[in-house]
Amino acid sequence: MVKAYKERRDFLVKSLGEQQGVKISQLPQGAFYLFVDFSAYYGSEAEGFGLIHDSSSLALFFLDKFQVAMVPGDAFGDDSCIRMSYATSLENLQVGVERITKALEPLVQIQKVFDHMMS
Repeated sequence: MVKAYKERRDFLVKSLGEQQGVKISQLPQGAFYLFVDFSAYYGSEAEGFGLIHDSSSLALFFLDKFQVAMVPGDAFGDDSCIRMSYATSLENLQVGVERITKALEPLVQIQKVFDHMMS
């Protein structure tokens, strides 16, 4: 079972680490969740949802629009992160990452426009 959790953790770290603006906090040694920093997307306006201004609004956006459940980091004292469990199958995690990628695509475009305007 330890091997399965390590495989799931490593999949998430690699897959999410490839997303623009996403950072992984330190890797857990005995737990089955990650704290993922999505704060680069705070300030983005999501069509059909509204402003994403903190971990709670981003977690709600993922849940409402893409059916991916995560826990806002502010519940754990770190509003820059979202807590993501990998206590599920690798197949479910792959679907979740696909949905997260799809969710972030329009937000990435917004960030690129904003960054271009600021430079």
